[in-house]
Formats: sequence, C-alpha cells, structure tokens
Amino acid sequence: MEKLLLILMVIISSCFFGSLMNFSEKDIVGKENVVFNTSFEIGEFETNSMPEDWMVLNKPENQIFWDDNYRHSGGRSLKIQYPKSKINIISDAFPIDADAVYYSRCFVKSSYQSNHPVTIRFLAFNSKGKRVNKFSSKGYPGEAWTQIDLTSGFLKSTARFGRIVISIPKKPDKIFWIDDVESYDVYRIQK
Repeated sequence: MEKLLLILMVIISSCFFGSLMNFSEKDIVGKENVVFNTSFEIGEFETNSMPEDWMVLNKPENQIFWDDNYRHSGGRSLKIQYPKSKINIISDAFPIDADAVYYSRCFVKSSYQSNHPVTIRFLAFNSKGKRVNKFSSKGYPGEAWTQIDLTSGFLKSTARFGRIVISIPKKPDKIFWIDDVESYDVYRIQK
C-alpha cells in the first residue's frame, strides 16, 4: 500500500511541476524584462564592437558586428558572421530572486536553415559569483526570425544574480543574427 501511495504522489507531483514550468508569451504581459540592453541598441555604435552590457570571451576578430540591416525590433541586431568556433555572447549580470521562475527568450535567424542549434542558457550565481544553476534550450534558426524559449525555476536558495548566454555553433559557412534577448520573473514558488 505504501508503494502504491508513493507512486501516486510521484505522478501527481510530476503533473503539477511539469505544468508549472510551462510558461509562454501570455505570462510576460505587464512584466519587466530584467536583461539590460536587450535589443543591442545602447552603446557607441561601431560595426565591430559589442553593445553595452554584453560581452564575448575570447572575442574572435571580424566575426561579431552590430547590424542595422536585419533586426527583429528596434534599430539593430547582433550579427555573427562565419563563426570558426563556438561563440558565447553573455549578458551583464542582473539580480534574481531564488523563489522566482524566469521565462527567457531570444530571437535568432540565419543565412539559411541551420541543422546546428543555437542555445540560450540561464545561469544563476550566488553572491560570491559561483554558478549554482544552469538551464538551457535549443533552437534551429532559418531565414525568418526564430524564437527560442526557456523556463528556469526551482533555483538554489543561494541564487542572487543571473546571466543569459547565447551560444552560436561553429559554422564557418553561415551568418547568424540575434536580437531581443529577454528574461522575465513570471511566477513565485510558494514554500
């Protein structure tokens, strides 16, 4: 009987937690985006420079540009041209609440249909800068803007700030564009 009760509890809790983590566009209405410079609009516009509040480790030369020809919204996007290795574009840190669930998204397009995924990651860090959580989601961009969604929740109690990382695959024959990288606090986990 105990075994049956345990199995029933696992099934019920998995249904609850599975639906809890299923957020979408409707859940961000009226919410504030916590990512700074989400559309890559702020900063001294130079074609071969990174926008304010964004960075790339080991920045490859002549592969990352601000682009005002293609954009999902606003006046610019970030163009990643013929990446010779995987490129991680990292947001500035933003404060997070360990009891919150975050819905994040970005928009990506490519010069032609990609069979290699672009990944969005939500990383949570403690007050000393140690990573305590990592969530990711993948999407396969084509010539139209593709939205990649990610829900992150049940953070460690020590989580204090987050970063969004967009990973562009090694694809020396492709061009990628990213725009509107956003994250929203959409739900509070009651303890």
